[in-house]
Amino acid sequence: MKRGVVILVTLAAALAAHVVWAAPPRVVPWVDQRPVKASAYPLLAPSCRGSSLRAQLFLQGATGSLVGGVNLLNAGSAPCSLLGWPTVSFTGAAASKTKLQVKELPRSPAPLDVLADPPGSLRALAPGKSASVSLWWSNWCGPGSAPTGSSGTPPDGLEVALAGGTNVVVPIAQAPRCDAPQSPSLLSVGPFAPTERHLPESSRLPLRAVIVGARPVQVKPGLRAFRVYRGELLRYEVAVTNSGRRVFRFAGSSCPVYIEQVVPGPQQVYVLNCRPAGTLAPGATVLFAMELRIPANAPLRNSSLTWELAPKTYQAPFAPAAVWVTQ
Repeated sequence: MKRGVVILVTLAAALAAHVVWAAPPRVVPWVDQRPVKASAYPLLAPSCRGSSLRAQLFLQGATGSLVGGVNLLNAGSAPCSLLGWPTVSFTGAAASKTKLQVKELPRSPAPLDVLADPPGSLRALAPGKSASVSLWWSNWCGPGSAPTGSSGTPPDGLEVALAGGTNVVVPIAQAPRCDAPQSPSLLSVGPFAPTERHLPESSRLPLRAVIVGARPVQVKPGLRAFRVYRGELLRYEVAVTNSGRRVFRFAGSSCPVYIEQVVPGPQQVYVLNCRPAGTLAPGATVLFAMELRIPANAPLRNSSLTWELAPKTYQAPFAPAAVWVTQ
């Protein structure tokens, strides 16, 4: 007997999404287009210089510590290399009076972000691309600090020394809690790595997404499903609705990517065929045809199908559907 994958989608989910069908929606065909990533092992470029990099520090609290990193954008006109671990230190009068211990964070085996460039691409960081350095900072007891309380005066800035002999300095506005005045401040530093997704709130898209499709099968009262088999090509559609008050235009220099996945299978990344969609009036909907190969070894248990548009945006449009693998 064939083993099937049953994708469970309730009518209530579609109604809750308030999809507006003012006219028969257009169905934009699927295209097999993957986003272009940087080469995994390009020719080695000269070391990046501080003058060609634009640095931004981002830190957030974590139980008294600060966690985040430094993002380094290649604002120059030529590729440059950022390899290994940088030499990092603090600057300013407070830094000169406070002990600091720096340790290296282990290198991740592979980027956790499916959209990130491969680590080897930093042999030649292209103009407009960026790399980041992960930081974990704890126990800053600067001048005027108090045990388990105020951290006192923070350092003026964070200096990242580069292999070519230049450096980048970014200002610091806060410091972690002072927990042990007799111990040095601890700064853990990761290696240069391709920048993963950074999601500013301003990047939010006024779009809403719902997974729809044909071949409905009733699994139980009130619950409809879409049936396919292991190894089969799943064809479904995603209804994208303009939830904003203004016309939304897909037109641009490039179409956004989307990520689809049958959990726990691998994430699949494609470029949305957005140009035929043109513009969407407020409340209007367009249907995008989708294709996804179901893994031949999909586990025989309940799971889910997920679809996410423009994952580099804040609260990206996201559509789930339950998946039930049977035989």
